Amino acid sequence: MHVHVFPDPEAMAHAAAGAIAQLIRDSDDGPVTLALAGGGTPAGTYAALRHEDVPWSRVHGWVGDERFVPPDHPDNNGTMIRASLMDRVEATFAPVPWRDDWSPTETAAAYEATLVDLLDHDADGPRPDIMLLGMGDDGHTLSLFPGSSALDVTNRWFVETWVESKESWRLTATYPLAHRARHIIFLVAGAAKSEALARVLEPGPRREPLPAARIMDGSGEVSWYVDEAAAASLTSAAVRPESP
Repeated sequence: MHVHVFPDPEAMAHAAAGAIAQLIRDSDDGPVTLALAGGGTPAGTYAALRHEDVPWSRVHGWVGDERFVPPDHPDNNGTMIRASLMDRVEATFAPVPWRDDWSPTETAAAYEATLVDLLDHDADGPRPDIMLLGMGDDGHTLSLFPGSSALDVTNRWFVETWVESKESWRLTATYPLAHRARHIIFLVAGAAKSEALARVLEPGPRREPLPAARIMDGSGEVSWYVDEAAAASLTSAAVRPESP
């Protein structure tokens, strides 16, 4: 685990964009799969990433989680990702499909099949190359919310889940898939997330791990890009602010 703290969200976004671009450039000459996050925090990283030196023709983007809403809904992650990044570069993008007659279960199953075809494989199943994740002030990541049934899924790569706190259906990659990612980059900004970030990165011995903390149980490299406001509750001497 690597934690990088920056003075503000803009500096964090540029650093994260540079790190993502470098991972893509350092990969083999074949396709590179990149899971993209929705929400407000990644937007600055996507804007910066458009100006990085990236072999976009090798990049295959996909959505780590999605709201169960049509593409023309303002909360649709895939639409935001396309507008911010994927429609502006020469990359391939696979959004979560939408059909008015599909249930959340059918939609999740269809996207799971897409990911099985899209992602690299080894003997144990699909392996994402890079996953870009955010974290909410309740410690959720992807659509793995505290109390969600998706937290306990062990035999699927992508599932539907009812989120009680949002009173809505979400579609999400599962821990089994995230734990097989080669590289994971978290983006966390804002004082509202400082308490949850401290619980994730400096957990107490008797506290139930927040969903974002469990991502680090996988075998891949996990890096955290956070601003000073989000890092305000961290106490570790190893965490030091970095230059913009």
